[in-house]
Amino acid sequence: MDYEQSKYHIVEQANLYIANHRHYTWFQHSGSVYELDTLKLLDLKGITTFAPLQEFPHLKSLEFGTTNSTLTIPDLVGLDQASHLERLAFVSKTKIKRNIEVIARLSNLQSLGLYNVQQALPEDLLSALTSLQSVSLSKHNYNSSASLPACLEEISITVDGLATLPSIPPATGVKKVSLHGNRCEIDTLHSFAIFPNVEEIKINAPKKLTDLSYVSQLHRLKVLDINFAPVSDLTALDQHPAIEELRLRGSWVEQLEPITLCPALKILYLEKSKLHSIANIRTQCPQLQQLWIWGTKVKDLSPLTDMSTLQNLDVTMLKPKSWDFLATLTGLEVLDLCKTSFADPHLLVELPNLKKVRLANSEVDVASDEYQRLENIILARGGVLR
Repeated sequence: MDYEQSKYHIVEQANLYIANHRHYTWFQHSGSVYELDTLKLLDLKGITTFAPLQEFPHLKSLEFGTTNSTLTIPDLVGLDQASHLERLAFVSKTKIKRNIEVIARLSNLQSLGLYNVQQALPEDLLSALTSLQSVSLSKHNYNSSASLPACLEEISITVDGLATLPSIPPATGVKKVSLHGNRCEIDTLHSFAIFPNVEEIKINAPKKLTDLSYVSQLHRLKVLDINFAPVSDLTALDQHPAIEELRLRGSWVEQLEPITLCPALKILYLEKSKLHSIANIRTQCPQLQQLWIWGTKVKDLSPLTDMSTLQNLDVTMLKPKSWDFLATLTGLEVLDLCKTSFADPHLLVELPNLKKVRLANSEVDVASDEYQRLENIILARGGVLR
């Protein structure tokens, strides 16, 4: 290991980083290269130890490589000398030949990006990081750890064909879980038992997920984003105390039954689903603020009448029996009526909070006096009518 040689090449990379980012308005740096708080190492040639990073006392964020590239790191020795580091990410598809375990000695590390690391981890690496709040993992390392640190709040896993989560002791601090990758094979949420206090679950196109029953055990769950899941049964959501946001685009849900009450629900996305009825939505979702049901088979929108909590409504492509309910939605701020049978702007002119309306390809006569009146009202509020 050659400290001075490595220092020379690290400083060279630091100067290159400054030169490449100086033209960005957000980039603020006018002092010594050693005062950088962020550094990207793109070329590791000549760097045999990362110990010189100890001379960068303000360094908080370090990235290796760049997107759409590969990187081999012969040795991570000395990286632990960057003792103030809070964020570490491997942006290139990376292979680390020696001393990957030094990452575990970065005691101030809060965010760790391993989604491009093409190898398994020592089983105790993550659990040793006592300040770690966020980690992203790949197919090569998502199942490496014997346990997760108690401080961890957010985990992201990118694995094609993922069928279940690892069998590890419960990570009670984790609040947010994101599953990326293609061809998700998960058909039930039971493996989320390892995250008993999770508040947000996002799964990319889980096209085999049909069983939501375990949601009833996740009492702190606030956000469930499972667009394109072929879910039809919403029983597990009935009386759920915490769920605030539900994303079920392209699902098989036909109606909101058997939900009797979802007391905290504020955002509901059911666009392009098999939904055909919202019969009791006002009593089922008394706090609902945002509803997207465009591209569904709903013919009767009258259950929305007097739903004053509603702020954002998208009913694109729908042709209900009546649009009279719109005049009662006094809390409405955003409304999308594109490609609908809507033809009467008069229903909207008394809505006190309306600021953004889309009417493209509806049946509204844009030359009518009522349309002009609506346009004047919206524009006076600084809004948009299209």
